[in-house]
Amino acid sequence: MLMGAPAHGQQRIVDELLDEGDGSRVEIRSVFDPLPPSGYAPLRIVATNGSGRDAVWNLDFNSQTQDYRNNNVHRSEVNLSLPARSTQTALFLAPLAVDYGDSSGYGQSGHVFSGSVTGPVVRSFSSYSNRNAGFPAIAISKTLADGSLDRLNDELERKQKATSSYSRGDQVFGSRFVPADLPEDWLAFSGFDYVMLTDTEWQSLRPGSRNALLQWVRLGGRLHFYATKLPANGLPADDKAFSLGQIETLTWNGRNIPADETVSRYWQGVERLEQLRLEHTRDSDWGPLAALGKRSFNSWQVIVFLVLFGVLVGPVNLYILAPSGRRHRLFFTTPLLSLGASLAMVGIILLQDGIGGIGARVVFINVEPDEASAYVTQKQTSRTGVLLGAGFELKQPALVEPLALPASDWVKLKNTSDSQPVNLTQQGAARGGNFFQSRAEQAQMIRAAISTRARLEVQPGATPDAPPTLVSALGFTLDELYYAGPDGKMWMLKSPLATGQKAELSAVESGQMRAWWYKQSTDLRNDSLEKLVDSLPNHFFATAKSAPGFTQDTLSAIRWQEDKILVYGSVPPP
Repeated sequence: MLMGAPAHGQQRIVDELLDEGDGSRVEIRSVFDPLPPSGYAPLRIVATNGSGRDAVWNLDFNSQTQDYRNNNVHRSEVNLSLPARSTQTALFLAPLAVDYGDSSGYGQSGHVFSGSVTGPVVRSFSSYSNRNAGFPAIAISKTLADGSLDRLNDELERKQKATSSYSRGDQVFGSRFVPADLPEDWLAFSGFDYVMLTDTEWQSLRPGSRNALLQWVRLGGRLHFYATKLPANGLPADDKAFSLGQIETLTWNGRNIPADETVSRYWQGVERLEQLRLEHTRDSDWGPLAALGKRSFNSWQVIVFLVLFGVLVGPVNLYILAPSGRRHRLFFTTPLLSLGASLAMVGIILLQDGIGGIGARVVFINVEPDEASAYVTQKQTSRTGVLLGAGFELKQPALVEPLALPASDWVKLKNTSDSQPVNLTQQGAARGGNFFQSRAEQAQMIRAAISTRARLEVQPGATPDAPPTLVSALGFTLDELYYAGPDGKMWMLKSPLATGQKAELSAVESGQMRAWWYKQSTDLRNDSLEKLVDSLPNHFFATAKSAPGFTQDTLSAIRWQEDKILVYGSVPPP
């Protein structure tokens, strides 16, 4: 299919003959049309090397937001090894730049996706979009889109014009996709808030694509099935607390979905993009940020330093070091004074701020033994001194996104007009750019799906009323824990539980656990956490001080002084 005509629903990025003599060609198409506004864009790449020599083709991708004040950029690249006279296909996940622009702007999100192919020759390509902001990012399947997408776009335009006179971008209800093209990696869906598809399309998906969608839901996605009748067979059960996401089944007539009702359903829906841009800018007392403490910028020291330097390079230099008759000394004294001042400034900065930085993290770990997986959502803040390097590598695939913070002298990324542009790079596992900067405060959100056999196991008590025993195979120590048994009865851990150990429990009221969980989960700033207390029985809620192997490590120069670990998961019944 990839070598023939494109499936209706794919967005063509480039399809070009590179060499007429030997037929070398490159074709790049996005699985979703148009691209999502954040996360990753899954690209299908088909490259044909028609020459008689082995070659390595380099593909550079550049995602850039369009704002008259500043442009945020995320660059990435992939290398394809092409034996002579061969065709290679690949799926590449291209990171997309997030529009962190001033929220008082014009309600649009201009975006340019461009790049180049370096093979037999160099070819450049670009694609421009300008979708209206303020509406959830939705992926809609071909079956649902064919009979409804035009009317959905029109209804979205009508509704947006009724609420704002500044709506000037394209009306994009959703990005069309062909279910058969869906990748088998949850990161391919990471830029969307909702995915809409029919029950028959779900049943036709490859098992890997189904699993990727469910992993995306566990990390906060919302999966909506449309069926012609209920109950629909072969679908996951509706669940308003499927980890951090939701699964819901809706009905339709099999031909089209009502435009007004559907747009209204998603009108006030969850927008992950707004969480990145706004959620953490409203409260300077947010837990991980407050853990860094308050620190003044000490601007008076800069003023004193400049005054002293001015005195030295001016009067002292002219009248003492290079007096009248010896002005030629200025060619030596001025550079030396400047060099000395620079070294003094570096020394002062090192003395005050040090090398590296400090940070705090809050981590939510969802352990699902039946899936042999754990799902990590991590938010972290840090304050840096002098950094000798800002790049880092992740041990496993993950989505790393900067978070805008409340305006201060230390914060560079803000949701204001004077925010510094984000400039990021990714090459394989390596991340670079200004994720971290010297003498700054910054924050990131990281999401990852980890393969693991970590679990808790339960052993029933000797009698029905006797407390059960928990056995830990998590790989780290739990400090506090609440467990809901098969009958919904709530139990509490008496003392910390280390890996390989057993622990007896004591009975408690469910209200005690709910109040405790609400308090513990505040710093993650995710409303879905509160809904998890309804996912009883056979689930546990716990905290830990550290979780090696699950916490996502980024810049090694940061000393993480405070880790708050929340752990939630299912426990196979005895």
